Amino acid sequence: TEITPEKKIVFQYKPAEQRGGGAFSCQRLGNGRTLVGENSTGRVLELDEKGQVVFTLQTTPSKVGEHHNMRMARKLENGNYLVCHSGLRKVKEYTPEGRVVWEVEVAGAVAFAALRTPKGTTLVTSLDQVTEFDAKGEKVWEFACRDLPELKLHNLTGMHLLANGNLVMGCYRAYQDGAGCGLIEITRDKKAVWRYSNPGGDGTMMP
Repeated sequence: TEITPEKKIVFQYKPAEQRGGGAFSCQRLGNGRTLVGENSTGRVLELDEKGQVVFTLQTTPSKVGEHHNMRMARKLENGNYLVCHSGLRKVKEYTPEGRVVWEVEVAGAVAFAALRTPKGTTLVTSLDQVTEFDAKGEKVWEFACRDLPELKLHNLTGMHLLANGNLVMGCYRAYQDGAGCGLIEITRDKKAVWRYSNPGGDGTMMP
């Protein structure tokens, strides 16, 4: 759903299949189209400005109605699609024809979010950690929740890579007994530079 600051809905797409969670990912593309990751069907779609489907990529494996077919999906600058198969704990890069050209398996509970960095590496969150992989699928960097035990981090989900190289991540079910934080910014040397915590007002943030 696209909403103006005046709270007017100007664009909306709702998957026909809702079992398991209809759509968990979207991205506005440079050409005006909108990418949608349909978790419930395992499909990556591109929609035109009227919300009509103009491209379909069926990812595999998937089971209609499964809760963990996919989470974050993104179209890359090379025209391929980066898809997190959360239940499989795998991230795959698909060509528009559906061929898998890159794949990694994460050690965490699920593959939640993945970003291709300007230097060609790929960052993946998997709840208890975020891992960076090179073009060969080799691990080159990792941050684990246990690296900042005083913050009681858990369930790292959505992720943004900032221009300065820092990472901002959200936490699903962010608080346990009032401890934890909903958003955190970390440096590449695993230092916390900013965090947001409001256990009385929110429980989940997935930016």
